[in-house]
Amino acid sequence: MSICKRIIAVSTASASVFTCSITPNIFAAENTSALLDMSSFTIMDENIVQLGAGHLRDASYLFDDQDKVPASPDNTNVEPELWEATSHSNWKPNEQSDYGENSFYIDFGANYVITGFCFLDSNGINEWKMETGTPFGWTESVSFTTDWYNAWRGITIDEPVPTRYLRFSTGNGDTGISELAIYGYKESELTDEQKAITAPKPYTAPESTLTAGQTVGFNAFIDDPMTAIMAAGNVREYHNLSWLIDSDGKVKFTQGSWGDMDSYYSAMKEQNISIIPCIQGGSSAIYGKDSYPEIAAPDGADTLDPASYTIHAQALYQIAARYGSNKEIDLSTINITDAQEVQVGMGLLDAVENSNEPNKGWSGKANYYTPYELAAMCSADYDGHEGTIPNAGVKNADPDFRLAMGGLVGTSTMIDYLSQMKLWFDYNRSDGKFAVDIINVHIGPDDVNPETSSFKETINKLQTWIDENIPGTELWISEFEVPMSDCETEGVDNHDNELYQLRYAQRVARTYLTAIGLNVDRVSKFQLRDEGEGVYYNSGLVTQKGSWEKKTAWYYVSCMTDVLENADFAEDVSTKNVSIYKFTERTSNDTIYCFWSPTSNGTEIPNFKFTADGKYAYLTQPSEYAEGTTENLAIQNGEITLTVTETPVFVRFSGTEQTVVNGKGKYIKPESICLTADKSTEICNLSSAPEDNTLNQFYRMLDEPNTMPKFIYGSTSSLSAPETNVTKSGITCYADLGGQYILTGFGIYDTFGTGSFEIYNADTDQLIWSSDMGGYMYRNIAVTKESSPVSTLKIVKGGGDLNEIAVYGYPVPEKAENVHYDVNADGTFSIADAVMMQKYLSGIGELIDAYTGDADKNGRINIFDLILMKNNLLLYE
Repeated sequence: MSICKRIIAVSTASASVFTCSITPNIFAAENTSALLDMSSFTIMDENIVQLGAGHLRDASYLFDDQDKVPASPDNTNVEPELWEATSHSNWKPNEQSDYGENSFYIDFGANYVITGFCFLDSNGINEWKMETGTPFGWTESVSFTTDWYNAWRGITIDEPVPTRYLRFSTGNGDTGISELAIYGYKESELTDEQKAITAPKPYTAPESTLTAGQTVGFNAFIDDPMTAIMAAGNVREYHNLSWLIDSDGKVKFTQGSWGDMDSYYSAMKEQNISIIPCIQGGSSAIYGKDSYPEIAAPDGADTLDPASYTIHAQALYQIAARYGSNKEIDLSTINITDAQEVQVGMGLLDAVENSNEPNKGWSGKANYYTPYELAAMCSADYDGHEGTIPNAGVKNADPDFRLAMGGLVGTSTMIDYLSQMKLWFDYNRSDGKFAVDIINVHIGPDDVNPETSSFKETINKLQTWIDENIPGTELWISEFEVPMSDCETEGVDNHDNELYQLRYAQRVARTYLTAIGLNVDRVSKFQLRDEGEGVYYNSGLVTQKGSWEKKTAWYYVSCMTDVLENADFAEDVSTKNVSIYKFTERTSNDTIYCFWSPTSNGTEIPNFKFTADGKYAYLTQPSEYAEGTTENLAIQNGEITLTVTETPVFVRFSGTEQTVVNGKGKYIKPESICLTADKSTEICNLSSAPEDNTLNQFYRMLDEPNTMPKFIYGSTSSLSAPETNVTKSGITCYADLGGQYILTGFGIYDTFGTGSFEIYNADTDQLIWSSDMGGYMYRNIAVTKESSPVSTLKIVKGGGDLNEIAVYGYPVPEKAENVHYDVNADGTFSIADAVMMQKYLSGIGELIDAYTGDADKNGRINIFDLILMKNNLLLYE
C-alpha cells in the first residue's frame, strides 16, 4: 500500500515548516479527526526487561502531557507557556540494545482510523516505524527519523485504514522522543470475530488435589537427603536441562552423576511429597556448541518460532510419558538412552516446570526470554504447538499432565509480561489457548509482617489478571524469601543469632499461611539449603550441602506440613489482633485452627479464649520433633484458652479422643540380639561383646550409638565417626526391641563400596527396609513409611562393609478405647475400617494407621485381626 504523509515541525528558535505530498484532509462530519484520549486505551511496552529501574520510563511517559500538545498534525504550534511546561526528556525504557528494539503497541478496544500524530523531537537521530494491523502480522504505515532538536513535528496519514492496534518502534534505547499525540476517530466497534480472538480462555484441565500441607514446600536438589526434605509438602526440584539430554538428544532418567530420577521421585511419592521438576537452563545438544545460553533453541534459530524449541518440547514429552499416569503410550515415541529400562505411566509426577526465572534481565539477552519467546516455547512444551511438532509437549504424552511456566521474577512487570504472552497465544495458536496450566511467579513479603506487606496486593493483582484472562488457571509461588535485615547483629553470624533464627522461622511460616489464606495453589520457599557463601548464605531451612543442620525454620515448616497433611483451608476467621485460619480434615470431621499474632515485636496475647469446635482439643506447636509437640488442651465452658504469640500454633478439635504421640523418630536401642529366632543360642544384651564371632559382628553394628543421630531427622555435623567395622557377609541375627514399636526410619554408616543390608519384621518375615550400602564413610539416614507393629527384627547382612546401624520409631501407644481398629485414621471405628483392612489383607491397599489394626496385639496383622474387628464392629453397631 502506498501511503502519503506530510510532516510539519516547529522549533523553539523560529517557526519553520517542512511538508511532503500535501493532500487535503477531507472527512465526513461524523468521522471528524481529533486528538485521542490515550487514558482510555491500553498502552503496552514490549521491551520490558529493564522497566522498574528508577531512571527508565515506560511508554505511558509519552502521553503524560496531553494537555500541552499541538491541536493537529497540520498545526504544530503550541503556546510558549505550554512548551515550557512540557517535559523534554526522552522516552527511555531500556539501555541495552542486545534486548532488541524499543516498542509499544496501543489496543484501542475498537476499530479506529488514525489520521496522524505529532511527536516532540527532543534530540538524537533515530529511525522509527508506525505500524497498523494485527500483532505478529503488522503492516508498516509510516517510517520517520528524529533528526530535529526540541521541536514538535506532525505527520498526517493520507490513506488511513481502520485498525484495532497501533505499534511504534525504534532500535535505539535513547529514543529521541519525549511526547506523542495521536489523532483520529472511532470507526466501529470490534466484530464478534475480533472479540473472540482475545476473549478470556477458561482453563479446563483437572484441578489440583493438594492438601494445605502439600501446598507448603521448598526448592531442593536431588542430592539433598530425605531427612532434610521430609519437612516438605511439596518439592520444586532444580533440574538442569543439560543433565537430562545427551549429545544425541536422548533423555537420561537413571544415568548421570546427578542421580536416579526413578528412585528419587518414587521416594518422594512414598513420603506423600508432591514433587515438580524445574527443568532449567539450556543444553549443548540443543545449541550446538559446548558453551550455551539458557534459551533452549539452536544457535541462530528464530526464537519466536515454536519449532525452534523442538528438542526441549520432546524432552518434556518423555518426562510426562514416563512419570505421568497414561500407560497407553506408543513405545515407538520413547527416546531415551539405551542403558535404561523403558517405562511409561509410572504415576510419580503430574506437572513439570519448563524454565527458571525466564525473565531474569540481569543475566544478558542470551538467558532472557521475552514474553513472546517464552510463549512460543510454552506452546511447544504444552502440546507440540497444537501437534505440529512430533512427539513433543506434555499433553501429547498425558492429557492430564500439567505444564507450569517458569517462575517469573520482578513484580513491577509481571502482569505486562503475562499480557504479552497472552497476545502471542491469541494470534499464534488457532485455539488461542494460553498454553500453560499453571501461572508461576517468584514473589515474597517486602515487610517484616507478611500479612500487611505488599505480598497480598501482588497476589490479588495476579489472581485478578488470571480471573479476567484465563479463569480457573492455578497460581503458584515457586520461590519466596523474607526480609531479615532488621534482625541482624553486627559481629554475630546469623546462624548463631537466636533472635534472627526465631524471627526467620516465624516470618517463613506466616508467609506460607498468608499465601494459603489467599488461595495460592502451591507455595515453595527458596530454598531448602544454604549456599556456601554470598547472598544466599542464610537462605535455607538447613545449612549448606554436606552439613544440612536444621534451623528453627525447618521445624516450623515441618510441623505445619505434618499437621495440615490431610487438611484443606476453609476460611479466615481472624480477629482485630489475632490471625486465625480454619482448616478442615479430609479423613474426619475434625477442624484445625491456626493462631498467631501478625506482628514482629515480640507480642504475646495471654489468656486468649476461643470457642471450642469439638469435644476434645489438642494443641500442636513447633518443637525439637519434626512433627511438633502435641498436648491436650482443656475445654472449659465451651472455650479453650491459650497464649498467642508470633509463632503460628495449631489447635485440633475432634469429636473423638485422640492418641497423642510426641517424637515419632527416636533412636531405638534393641534389648538383645541373637542368631536364632527362638533364642536357643547365645543372647547378647549389648552391654558387652558376645563370645560368638558372628554375633559379635552384629554387636559391632550397635555398639556406638552416639555416632548416629538421636532422632531420624537430627543433625550429624557434630557426631564422631564410628570405629568398629563389620566385614563378614551372609549373616543373619534377630534383634528383640523389648516391646512393640512403630518404625519410621533407619540409618547405616557405610564403610565403602556396595553390598546388601535388609531388615525384616521377624514375626511376619515382611521386608521393612533395605540398603545397597553404596556410601563411602557416610551416614545414610532413611525415612520410611510407618511400619506395622513390630517387636523383633530379622537383620540380614549380605556383602559389603559397614560400621554402625540405627533403628528409629516410637512405642506402640495405648489408644483411646473408641479409636481401636481405626485403620483409616478418621477418628472413629466403622465399617470403612473393616473394608480397608480386608483390602490390605488382599494385597490391594495400605492401612493409614497400621498399629490400630493389630487387634489381638501379637505384633502381626492377619485374618484373625479382621475377624476381631468385625466382631467388635457388631458390638459397636
